[in-house]
Amino acid sequence: MARFVRYSWLLAGLVVVGAAAFLLGSYLSPRRALAGTELRTPVQVTGLDLVDTAGDPVDLAGDLAGSVALVFFGYTRCPDVCPLTMARLARAYELAGQPADLDVVMVTVDPGFDTPEVLGEYVGRFHPAFMGLTGTNSQVAAAAKAFFVGFVEGGGSVAHTDVVGVVDRRGYLRYIYGQDAVPRLGDDIPELLRRL
Repeated sequence: MARFVRYSWLLAGLVVVGAAAFLLGSYLSPRRALAGTELRTPVQVTGLDLVDTAGDPVDLAGDLAGSVALVFFGYTRCPDVCPLTMARLARAYELAGQPADLDVVMVTVDPGFDTPEVLGEYVGRFHPAFMGLTGTNSQVAAAAKAFFVGFVEGGGSVAHTDVVGVVDRRGYLRYIYGQDAVPRLGDDIPELLRRL
């Protein structure tokens, strides 16, 4: 019996040491590399007043506090990069299991055409949970500037920066995903939700 107790204690000790080694290894292992570019100095993007698809005022990051947000600036008449990016965001959102603490937001850079109704119908085509935001020209310009997005209108089209910004739960822009990295967002979302 004494031999059995000794072996039991030895086995229990090995299990504890093994579990501790696993946890320590997990803690000390390098973080998984993400496809997006991490900002060395996160930028607070709260206080940006826009209008949602119901016509109600929204503070872009302030009203989304507590969630991670993927924010894309585009417009509904865009023939190529905007629908492609929105489709990629829909795919990434679905691959991640449509997390309740993740918001996907499109801010129009064509507020003269993209009324709340037009924008709501557009983003709803990609996913019913997606949010569309518009506003006055100056509101949209202020939001775009905060996200390092440039845009210029001419001849019925709008040339614009086509990145996706990742905003953390406290309203800070933390990552930028260029078009080459957007397809990998589906793989990155679980890690982004853990980190942010």
